[in-house]
Amino acid sequence: MFQQTHSSVRLVRLASAPIIALIALAVGPSAASAAQSSAGGVVAPGTPKIEDVRCLTRCVSGHSATPGATVQVRGSSLDYVRSVVFRSEDGPLKVKSTYRDGERVKAVVPSDAVSSRPYVVDFQGTKSNRSPVELEVLPPSAIPTQVFPIRGPHDYGSAMARFGAPRSGHTHEGQDVMAACGTKLVSVQQARVRYRAYQSAAGNYIVLHNIGTNTDFVYMHLVRPAPVRVGQVVSAGQSVGNVGETGDASGCHLHFEYWVGPWYGGGHPIDPLPFLKQLDRKS
Repeated sequence: MFQQTHSSVRLVRLASAPIIALIALAVGPSAASAAQSSAGGVVAPGTPKIEDVRCLTRCVSGHSATPGATVQVRGSSLDYVRSVVFRSEDGPLKVKSTYRDGERVKAVVPSDAVSSRPYVVDFQGTKSNRSPVELEVLPPSAIPTQVFPIRGPHDYGSAMARFGAPRSGHTHEGQDVMAACGTKLVSVQQARVRYRAYQSAAGNYIVLHNIGTNTDFVYMHLVRPAPVRVGQVVSAGQSVGNVGETGDASGCHLHFEYWVGPWYGGGHPIDPLPFLKQLDRKS
């Protein structure tokens, strides 16, 4: 009896080997290892599910992209996704993913894509649901020249958050915009990164020089160093970090400064609130 049971287990393990090899060819050795259970069997990936599709670069808005834009699909069981399927005038457009993990997949919008609700397909050919929201595809000319710096829920806080509010030994030189830690921050307009550093009061911060103008915008208290380098040119809507509370900060927020002339190089700060509210109404 023991000999029969041992042989049966051995046959199951031998039968599993070709399946593991097939997964390794399709999705890579790390994913294949994850698919193998501790008992030696194979765990089938779950059906991929989409909850949202948002634009990351070359965006008109969060759900409006342009050809060549990078979009991010969020959902569950996305580890084994091979492609994202957009739509053209002639039918489905299957595009290989550029990044994937269990909850996110990234892909580039093809040049002939039209507005649609994309879906994903895994290495077994299993299709997800279509995105609950439509991804609008617009021409590059629709990309705004200026966008609000925070991509997510926010508010302008109390009187102490205002420009000119009293501080110990000085006055507040910017406007605090309250948002949850981790909320995405983007460049307001095309700009060149002037500074990217850490300071005890500002925390992680960046200074962006707005190309073609005599103005600088400053973002302070980022949760971690900005994912850009000094001298880099960023476009309107491009990610420059995430809301945090580093440095001398109480609660998660963006400290935003608007300087006419170079930041601490002969320029002077002005009240950014009217400008921010104007952008906010357009977003």
